Amino acid sequence: MAVELEDTQELLTEQPVKAKSSRWYVLGAVAAVVFVGCVGVVSASRSRAQTLASKKDLVQNWEEIPGIDRVVKKAENLELKQPLRNLNDLFYSSQPEELPWIRTECVIDTVQAAAYLGQAVVFLYKAIEYDGLECPDNTPVGCAVSVAGFITSITWIASYLSFAANACGAAVNSGALCAGDWTALMANFGEMATVGAAVKDDCDFSTDWGSILNLTDSSGPPPPIWQQFVPAGAAPTVETYQKVKALRESNTNRNMDITQCVMDVTNSASYVVRAILQIRSATSACPDPKACAINIMNIISSFAWISQFTALAVSDCPEGGNQKALCTADISDMVAAVTNGPAAGIATTSDCADLPDPVEEEKHLPMN
Repeated sequence: MAVELEDTQELLTEQPVKAKSSRWYVLGAVAAVVFVGCVGVVSASRSRAQTLASKKDLVQNWEEIPGIDRVVKKAENLELKQPLRNLNDLFYSSQPEELPWIRTECVIDTVQAAAYLGQAVVFLYKAIEYDGLECPDNTPVGCAVSVAGFITSITWIASYLSFAANACGAAVNSGALCAGDWTALMANFGEMATVGAAVKDDCDFSTDWGSILNLTDSSGPPPPIWQQFVPAGAAPTVETYQKVKALRESNTNRNMDITQCVMDVTNSASYVVRAILQIRSATSACPDPKACAINIMNIISSFAWISQFTALAVSDCPEGGNQKALCTADISDMVAAVTNGPAAGIATTSDCADLPDPVEEEKHLPMN
């Protein structure tokens, strides 16, 4: 019995010793794993740094790569899909002899944009208030001419402002030239629409335009319907009011005619300067067939517009108008639109290209 108790005590005293030894084994194993992991991370980072350093040395000494001279020589002989652009061609300062002409184009573009703005205001007034051209109460032809003329004038403003953005800048602006070409093309279609509406009556010399515009008919326009409901005793007052109103409208209409006269003279003089610039451009660019065709059509259209605005000035500046001058203006405008429209369309092929060439673009400037 005493022997069994001793064995039991020995067992009880030996068990804690085994637990402590196993715990130390676990801690040692964990420490070993952590140490191995740290060594692996350090060695990996060191090898990566060595690799980057070796690559850096390789990049710095690429000339020493065997056969690199043959690779460079072959690359120099390869043909480019797109030619490299010469940035000097973009800036006007690189060609000082052309700079005065370019700035002249800038002034003309700005002046004509302002002139067409004034013309747009006149056409808008005519569509609202002008006798014979008012919409929709007067003649359908007069209404169509006023509306089409207003839209066309707005389109010309956009076109000339786009061209001014190119000519007034420090470098060739291909985006502005592309926008100017497309809006010019739209404006030419508007000119055709305006002439198509006006030419039938303007060139029909059996039409009494003085009567239509209340210039020669002493009876004047028919009285308004509301006048028959006015009491008899109030007639003198109503007649006085009508006369005062008619006088004010006549004065306003005359002021609009004078404004249109100023715009006609401004545009006519501007196209003279523009034609000179285009002739100069054609003399140097005509060896290029496309640029030559654009320049010739621009010159023809400029002289046609000189004829148109001169004829319009003959009609708008004096009182009473001039039907023969209006007919001449319509024919000249049609000739100008028919020639300038294709010129603007052809110009888009170079101005709106993915990689436009400034040298090619300058060959057909200025546009109309």
